[in-house]
Amino acid sequence: MESINQNISRNLKQIRKERTLTLDDLAEISGVSKSMLGEIERGSTNPTILVLWKIADGLKIPLTRLIDDEELDYNLVRAAQHKTVSQNDQYNISSIFPYREPSKSEILTLEIKSHGSLGNSGHRHGVEETILVLDGEIELKLNDETIRLQKGDAIRFKGHLKHQVYNPNPQNAHLLNILNYL
Repeated sequence: MESINQNISRNLKQIRKERTLTLDDLAEISGVSKSMLGEIERGSTNPTILVLWKIADGLKIPLTRLIDDEELDYNLVRAAQHKTVSQNDQYNISSIFPYREPSKSEILTLEIKSHGSLGNSGHRHGVEETILVLDGEIELKLNDETIRLQKGDAIRFKGHLKHQVYNPNPQNAHLLNILNYL
């Protein structure tokens, strides 16, 4: 299994070449500098989650398409093999099943730490997002509405809506996050 930076390097080069984009073209559509994109393609930098989101949004692809391993006939993922996508003192995001054709979906786990939050200004149109609370409680803010979810509760919503997950409790909350690209 390759490191996540090797995957990002390989996949970004492949996608860019398939679309016959130059680094300048990709910089223009993503808002990420040409020099940073070059470093990412060479595998000489560890890009932040925000940089990866910009690239994915610019290319109109799921984030996990950038970190995905090479495609296999089947994909068994043991708990120890979940790939950390992003982590900080507010949350941890791990990929269980990265984006794959033809399902056009990806499955992530989210750990929202005590009093932590994770927000998104909205994905591109055509993304449907599902959140299942595995453990704990959260408050999900969709645009201006706040919805409280407890263990076992699930919600499906249009991913282009501005959304934020907040954990108001002293215990961490664990969520399953499924993104479908329609």
